[in-house]
Amino acid sequence: MDIKQYSAIIDDHFPNYFFAGYSDKPDEIDVLKATQAQVCLYEKVTWGIADESSVIEQKGLRYGENPGQEAALYRPINGHLILAGITFLGTGKGLVGTLDSDCLIQFGKHPGKINLTDVDSGLAILKYFYDHPCAIIIKHNNPSGVAIGESLCEAYTKAFNADPIAPFGGVLVMNRAVDRETATAAAEQYYEVICAPDYEAGTLDILKSRKNLRIIKLNDISKLNEYIGERFLDVKSLMDGSQIHQWSYVPTVGTEQKVIRGYQDFADNVEIPLNVPVRAMQEGKLIRTGDTISINRAPSKQEMKDMWFAWMVQTGVISNSVLTARDGATVSIGVGGQDRVMMAKQCVAKAYESRRALLSLLKHRMLFDALAVEVKLGNQPESALKEIEEQAKDGNAGLLNAVVASDAFFPFRDGVDVLLDQGVTAIAQPGGSLRDCDAIHACNECNATMVFTNMRCFKH
Repeated sequence: MDIKQYSAIIDDHFPNYFFAGYSDKPDEIDVLKATQAQVCLYEKVTWGIADESSVIEQKGLRYGENPGQEAALYRPINGHLILAGITFLGTGKGLVGTLDSDCLIQFGKHPGKINLTDVDSGLAILKYFYDHPCAIIIKHNNPSGVAIGESLCEAYTKAFNADPIAPFGGVLVMNRAVDRETATAAAEQYYEVICAPDYEAGTLDILKSRKNLRIIKLNDISKLNEYIGERFLDVKSLMDGSQIHQWSYVPTVGTEQKVIRGYQDFADNVEIPLNVPVRAMQEGKLIRTGDTISINRAPSKQEMKDMWFAWMVQTGVISNSVLTARDGATVSIGVGGQDRVMMAKQCVAKAYESRRALLSLLKHRMLFDALAVEVKLGNQPESALKEIEEQAKDGNAGLLNAVVASDAFFPFRDGVDVLLDQGVTAIAQPGGSLRDCDAIHACNECNATMVFTNMRCFKH
């Protein structure tokens, strides 16, 4: 891992000026369409909605992040944006922005901003698992459970079981046609949105039993892999009206920054740490000792597959983030923290919380915290809680033999130790810390393994 990449100032190829404007005049837009200027033109997305008198009205987004916040969805209708030799996504491809009334099979409550950004966040992860039936449950732009399986229902069940608390009011995104078994399982929960490429006969009747559920049929989910490696313009508006523009993130791995299009790209290009300089504190300064350290054990094939899975999920999680996974499913996801060791601790805490919730749901048909209320009210014995707490300890709540993905390096070994203490066996991280040697030493002490991706995957 080249530590200097964090201090290097890269040249950008963005022009010195950009312009933005709105118009309700089609002739003005037609003039811009005819040019070859570096412009991207957009049109507002609306849907035909029947009012109380069955009169169809065109309506845009319900609201933004909160009621009272006006919002609009725009989709590209023309694009000539080429920067640094990269043609940014414009027309010709479309996912959430191309949803029309035919795609919205059941409107439920009219869609708002968060419903659609959650779907988009799910698609951003889903594109990497096109070879497998995959289910992703998203809440506030972060996954709560992600899984691949032999069947869609298996994938959905594993994703839900990873965290049965968070899905309430969330978004479920899948990459295969929904079958009756999956529809029946999903209809037992309260989701705001379910999105899939298609729905088999009889499944819509099952899902429509949830009257407020928005059901989306997005045909191009089947082409999601075409978006791997593609750039789009990522824009952040600041409070004073200024804007920061950046390339969208594309996951790469290795010293040659190979774009990760599938498992083999990851497995062939991750770096197994060898001859990493050892540093130690001397007279208040961290200096090289002259020694080196290497990881003692290479990953098994299963560990490598799980690290690939975990890393691709990690690219869609808001930073700081550390997550754990096993057998093609997330175990726990620590998200949006200010320090890495706390995210490691959150991973452990969430694994146990989710396992207790699942065990309680299976035995008592209620989540663990709801069961605790029933115990407090005298409706359930105290032994009911203790039994589940003991059962959750089996396999360290799923962390035993799990793998870890961290979106940035571990600055100290404390976060690594938190996870190793729970029995994780493999860690994928970018590397690049001056104390990488300490993280490697911690792994060697537990006969765990580690790989460096050589590129972090921050998301804000």
